[in-house]
Amino acid sequence: MAILVDDAIWPWRGMRWAHLVSGHSHDELHEFAHRLGMPYLAFQGDHYDIHTEMRARAIEAGAMAVPGRQLVVALREAGLRRRGGLPPWRWHRRIDARRVDAVDALPPMPRQVRRELDVALDVLREVTDDVEVGWASRSSEELVVVSSPDLVELGPDLDLGLGRLDTTTTTHRSRGERGTFIEWVTLT
Repeated sequence: MAILVDDAIWPWRGMRWAHLVSGHSHDELHEFAHRLGMPYLAFQGDHYDIHTEMRARAIEAGAMAVPGRQLVVALREAGLRRRGGLPPWRWHRRIDARRVDAVDALPPMPRQVRRELDVALDVLREVTDDVEVGWASRSSEELVVVSSPDLVELGPDLDLGLGRLDTTTTTHRSRGERGTFIEWVTLT
């Protein structure tokens, strides 16, 4: 594992922030970030921004604290350095998942993603009334997000066996400060 985190020196919204990266692969970075509770929505193209408390949790979980320059060198050596930020996510629709008619009005999506979405919604609706579904795009990515601030953790009934659906679609599950997320990312 080559997960690195620099010092939390960047001020934003009254907190100090650091960068979490992988010196190996984006898949490794996503897996680690999701274990910390970071949703894919927070991915900045080659890093996740994490606040001071989350930085401490990342180090406890095995991330190596390094100076910012060493972090950039590791990204470059791994071929993962991205110049400039990603464009923001463009939300097509965010809906209250209790309204089945609204869920049916979501934009077209790959059949397998829609099947997984329907299963996840059925399970989540049984345990909470506060479920939201969103559909967004950025560059060549399409993202479906199912989220709920009510769920503290994904229990065994919510482990839907989601994983890589095909070569262009990946599923992420994370539990963080803003709730539980199940996300499907499809490269278009």
